[in-house]
Amino acid sequence: MRKFYIMVFMFLNLLICTNVVYADSNYLAFESLNIASGKLLNDYTSKEYKTYYKNVDKRKFIGWRTYTVNKDIECSYITETLFSYYNNGYSAIEYEYNLDRKTTSKLSLSASGSIGIKTSSTKPTFKNNLDGSLKLSADYQISEEIEESYTVNLDVDAGTQVDLYIYGEGLITNGVAARYFFWVRVNRGGYEAFVVTTQYQRLEKTRI
Repeated sequence: MRKFYIMVFMFLNLLICTNVVYADSNYLAFESLNIASGKLLNDYTSKEYKTYYKNVDKRKFIGWRTYTVNKDIECSYITETLFSYYNNGYSAIEYEYNLDRKTTSKLSLSASGSIGIKTSSTKPTFKNNLDGSLKLSADYQISEEIEESYTVNLDVDAGTQVDLYIYGEGLITNGVAARYFFWVRVNRGGYEAFVVTTQYQRLEKTRI
């Protein structure tokens, strides 16, 4: 019986976890997203759309008319909490966390109305070459794929909680646009582009 308790104690003091994280820029699925000013495309009201559309409703022979509502607004986010451990015992518990992380893109797009988005193996783009008319900064042209594997070793002290999550910062630009073909409007809606500027893991330890 004594041998059994010793084995249980050793198990509790060495917990090994493995996780695979796809930490891309799908900002609409983030655990939390805070913007410094303005608002997201999802939060536009019908009244605001009506006001913004006045800036793109003047007909033209061919091509896009665009109106930027929010440009390069700064944001911070948490994609997801990788783990959260607490120790309400009387001695420290040792954890080993193995993480395989894949970053697939730094750019993400969303749209409303009849504006469409194309996805490819390199990066997403708006349909009908809206990207070319928006004249986004070079930051929004970045797309990459990175794979990382590493191990996190830590002690969760008695009476504390440890949280590990992916934290990042980015830029968001949004507005409305309308496309015309021989003076006829064929597309109209809202657009939004999000780009990651920095992203890393953050470890926090708090008392419980």
